[in-house]
Amino acid sequence: MKFIIALLLAVFAPPAFAAENFCDTGKPHPIDVWFEQAMDQTEGITVNIRDVQGEAYSRWDKELNRVYSALLTKLKGPDKNRLKAAQRAWIKFQDAEVSWLWSKAMYGQGGTLAPVIVSDIGRDFLKQRVCQLQRYDKMAYGPNS
Repeated sequence: MKFIIALLLAVFAPPAFAAENFCDTGKPHPIDVWFEQAMDQTEGITVNIRDVQGEAYSRWDKELNRVYSALLTKLKGPDKNRLKAAQRAWIKFQDAEVSWLWSKAMYGQGGTLAPVIVSDIGRDFLKQRVCQLQRYDKMAYGPNS
C-alpha cells in the first residue's frame, strides 16, 4: 500500500521544476515539455490524465519509430539484422512487462489509479528506448549523426 501511495504522490505532485533533461542532452525533449503543460491542464481528473497519457504515448511511439528507422538506414548487413532482432526482442519484453503490470498480482488493488500508474510506466519504456537508440547512434556514428 505504501508503494501505491508513493507512486500516487509522484504522479500527482505539482512539478517543482520544468520537464527533466532528456538523454544527456541538457534540455527536455519537446514531448516532455508538451506533456508537462498538458498535465497541468487536466485539473487532476482521471479521464483527462488518461487522455494526455495516451497522446504522450502515441507521440513517444512515433518518436521511437523515427529514431529506430533513422538508425536502421545507417546500418548494413548483419548489423541491420541484429538491430531488427534486438528491437523485436525489446518489443516482446515491453509487452510482457506491461502485461505483468496489468495483472492482479501487481495492481489488483490499484483501483481507478492503476491505469494512470501503468500508463506512465509504459510511456517511460518508450522514452527510455528512444534514448537507448540515440545513444547507440552516437556511439557508432558520432555526436553529430
